[in-house]
Amino acid sequence: MKCNVLLYALTAIASASAAGNDATAESFASSSAAPNQHEAKDASSCSDDQACSDDISSGPYYCVDTSINSEYEILTNQDCFHDTPAHKSIGDFVIPIVPPGQKKNIITPILWRDTSSTVDNNNHGGKIVSQYAFQITLPPNLVPALLNYTSELGIIDKFRQFTTSSPIPHATTAEDDDNNHTGQFHTFGKHRWYAQRPAQKWDSNMHWISPADETTHEEYLRVLFEEGGFGDILGEIGEALELDGLVAYHLTFLAVSSSNSGGGYTHHDTTATGGRVYNVIIPLLLEDDVDPELILVDDVSG
Repeated sequence: MKCNVLLYALTAIASASAAGNDATAESFASSSAAPNQHEAKDASSCSDDQACSDDISSGPYYCVDTSINSEYEILTNQDCFHDTPAHKSIGDFVIPIVPPGQKKNIITPILWRDTSSTVDNNNHGGKIVSQYAFQITLPPNLVPALLNYTSELGIIDKFRQFTTSSPIPHATTAEDDDNNHTGQFHTFGKHRWYAQRPAQKWDSNMHWISPADETTHEEYLRVLFEEGGFGDILGEIGEALELDGLVAYHLTFLAVSSSNSGGGYTHHDTTATGGRVYNVIIPLLLEDDVDPELILVDDVSG
């Protein structure tokens, strides 16, 4: 039977000086390696404020540093890039493809994809979605390392139970359930973990499993850095965001297969950090042939 549980790894990182502060929905949406790249044509004839269609072998051409993004400050000086070709692209966000010979940025702003039929009827194509939301390119070993780790420990099997036959019960009273998550301690391998689910008002079978002590936290970090190569990209991310240092203060695995909340609830873990605290969302298992699972709220239009 095909498993349709969506599994993610989530790492909350912060500037070392901001980790203890009262931490806008700041996040990284990670992407896998780009598809085969095609030679990019000169797009100098494109309007500064529009996404421009190139030949059929490439997707539309986007530039971050345009007047539509004049109010944004972070990472607006990057080179222009092509989107994924239309026949391979899904969703509302541009997926950068860099031509051969041009250095690929590890981190890029998330841009709205142009969904109009002509550049004269552009519906905000090329606009930055949020000042503090970015795409990052993952090291090639990271996802395989995390999948192997969760599979060997039995975490994936436990998520299948949580999202089907054996969910964690909701809180016993409506008042408690509206404000609190419910959870259980579990041992996987030699380490202690804590599994939780959100309040009933979220109307979802989402569960997440996090390290329950320092030893487990350090083991998770070991897999991220030593086996997955996560540290290989942190330096470039920190420099791009002008951070003095980084600390990972919360790690978790998260799974969900259904939600009945209509348009869903917008959620943020931290607010008013000035771009000093971020969630790094790493997709591990995704369902095929479904609508995109990541929803972001625009800074301007909401």
